[in-house]
Amino acid sequence: MYRHYECVVRRHTTASPRTLFAIVSDGSRWSEWASPLIPYSTWESRGPAGDGGVGAIRAVGTRKKPTREMTTIHEPDHRHGYTMLTDGPIRDYQAEVTFTEAAGGTQVTWRGGYETRWRVVGLTYWLVLRVVLGTLSRKLVATAERRS
Repeated sequence: MYRHYECVVRRHTTASPRTLFAIVSDGSRWSEWASPLIPYSTWESRGPAGDGGVGAIRAVGTRKKPTREMTTIHEPDHRHGYTMLTDGPIRDYQAEVTFTEAAGGTQVTWRGGYETRWRVVGLTYWLVLRVVLGTLSRKLVATAERRS
């Protein structure tokens, strides 16, 4: 039996949803704003529409062993979603970043979820995911505020 785990990180920023979406949806430039956590990023495929939207595949992580992620949600200025294409001890990893206008700026919500058979693996990955999504959201917000 598989168990589902989910992690949600929220941040408020003065940056606009448009700026935030432009940064997070460009898979080839994640290493520019998310390093040293993500030292390498590139497009493997820009997707059927050639715009980095649904179906696009980015490779992020390290050059020798990147993680492949496919865009599953592409709603400009509102939502960006992706899934990991490689399973391991976890499976069906899905994440989405939403941008909601709020007083004085934007509410950023980064949500990631996955399944695993083993509780210890699920809890360990949840702790790692909490740090990763926390770091990514902090770096995304900082970059967007510098660009605004």
